[in-house]
Amino acid sequence: MLPCIEQMPQPTDKATIRRATARDGEVLTSTVRGASAYAGEYRKIVRDVLISPEQIRRDHVYLCELDGEVAGFYALVSDDGGAELDFMFVADEAQRLGIGRLLFGHMKNTARMLGHRSVLIVSHPPAEPFYAKMGAVTVDREPPSGRVMWSRPRMRLELF
Repeated sequence: MLPCIEQMPQPTDKATIRRATARDGEVLTSTVRGASAYAGEYRKIVRDVLISPEQIRRDHVYLCELDGEVAGFYALVSDDGGAELDFMFVADEAQRLGIGRLLFGHMKNTARMLGHRSVLIVSHPPAEPFYAKMGAVTVDREPPSGRVMWSRPRMRLELF
């Protein structure tokens, strides 16, 4: 049985969040491509993912470092059409330390500071329960397209 959230270890005092730089693209790309959450049939959708310097400059990409190593990151797309969580990954070795909760809270604050009232999340199916715990609500399903041969939950996180 998994421990409840309150009993889970929290990130150490050494966990910090900072804006990603173009130099971080390689480690962020490796975090996505190597994620065990995308094993088996899911691997094909992350196989060619590239977190490019252009994306890091264009979007709101933040990473969490723990003991000097990248423990996770998120990328928030923000434009006149709204805000969308493009990526949120926690490195396998940093799972269950509260890094996802820490990053999610930071993402919410970033979206609020940018003036958004909600954030769209098209979730990896196994991540839907995490986002629901964080307050996002499933509003419909994204149909299969391209390399993604299964539907994905479309979730909305209300910020106010």
